[in-house]
Amino acid sequence: MRDIEAALRLVEDQLEIQQLAARFSDAANERDVVAFEAVWASQGAVWEIGDPLPARAEGRQQIVELNKQLMKIERYFMQLTHSGVITLDGDRATARFNIREHGRGENSFYDNLAVYNDVLVREPQGWRFLQRSYSYRFLDQGPFGGVAFEVLTPRS
Repeated sequence: MRDIEAALRLVEDQLEIQQLAARFSDAANERDVVAFEAVWASQGAVWEIGDPLPARAEGRQQIVELNKQLMKIERYFMQLTHSGVITLDGDRATARFNIREHGRGENSFYDNLAVYNDVLVREPQGWRFLQRSYSYRFLDQGPFGGVAFEVLTPRS
């Protein structure tokens, strides 16, 4: 019976971490500050975005402020979380998720592919990101067509 319980726990943990990555993207897409803050570890969280558009924030409050600053740039923004690889080690885990982002500001364009390398911790309320490190794989900031629609009800 223990093997079944251990296997079930493994599946539950993997699904919860995949859901956490999806909640991160959803919070960013919907400009939901409360939901965005909730995906981060309560202590020691670090969010790092690599070159060519580097940024770094430590602690939930700084992370939320960085997210607010980034959202001011874009009139519309969509982040899609694709496949992920998760490695569990007790109450810690590492993960790597493939990301697609598309955004448009008043005079700016943003289209990219990237990878998030993550360190996660299990807290009493569930899995949370301790570290998220964003590595660009492709970036195009050239003009593109189409019509961008703003999020009508940004959440704070």
